[in-house]
Amino acid sequence: MRLLLVRHGQSMNNLWAETLPYDDYINTRNHEPDLTPAGEEQAQRLARFFAGITPPEETGTERRTSISERPVTSLYTSPMVRALGTTAPLAAALGLTPQVWIDIHEHGGLFTGDPRTDNVVNFGGLTRPEVLDRFPTYVLPPEITDEGWWWNGYEHMAQCTARARRVAQTLRQWAETRADEVLLLVTHGAFMDQLIKALLGAEEQPAFHFSHINTAISRIDFLSEGFVAVRYLNRAPHLPLSLYTR
Repeated sequence: MRLLLVRHGQSMNNLWAETLPYDDYINTRNHEPDLTPAGEEQAQRLARFFAGITPPEETGTERRTSISERPVTSLYTSPMVRALGTTAPLAAALGLTPQVWIDIHEHGGLFTGDPRTDNVVNFGGLTRPEVLDRFPTYVLPPEITDEGWWWNGYEHMAQCTARARRVAQTLRQWAETRADEVLLLVTHGAFMDQLIKALLGAEEQPAFHFSHINTAISRIDFLSEGFVAVRYLNRAPHLPLSLYTR
């Protein structure tokens, strides 16, 4: 089984985090930011890449190209708005119905306030009708209700690590019965770091971080006897340097 991990496009929180000191950022951040215009362009370029289409500015005319990836067979997305929005053009390009997977949301959950002091406000996230209004083709789990899906306040890193371990275990189980599939997960930077560490058995390691720019792709293959191979990390062949954002 092949796993492709994709970080969402640039959100407003990413933009503020890049330009503001941390104290100003934490007072400014939105609990559910949408994509910026740059993030929307990143998502469109990502979709064209997976569809095998070269942007016209690179060739003089838009044309289809051959890419080395096997076709994606299943598409999963975090329930957060920035991931849902990044997934939409991908789904259209791939001809797949996205499945919302709550457990691949970003570390921290949906909150405002300062987690350093535990002075935070919790938000429930998009409700089931709200998700279906904006993304009517997505398959939603029953945990997304008419009240939302997040009730846990601020998620500390130890809790995120445990969640990543659960997702890694699910992926390992799937690899035993879905060996010919290519799974694409649209998720988040901090969670991607934790998930890769969980797959490598390094989840208790705080001394290093697997970093991804917006819409970057990482590939992990599940081989025999539980062996996993990291084929590449943080690739963004679909982006010009001007769209490399964190």
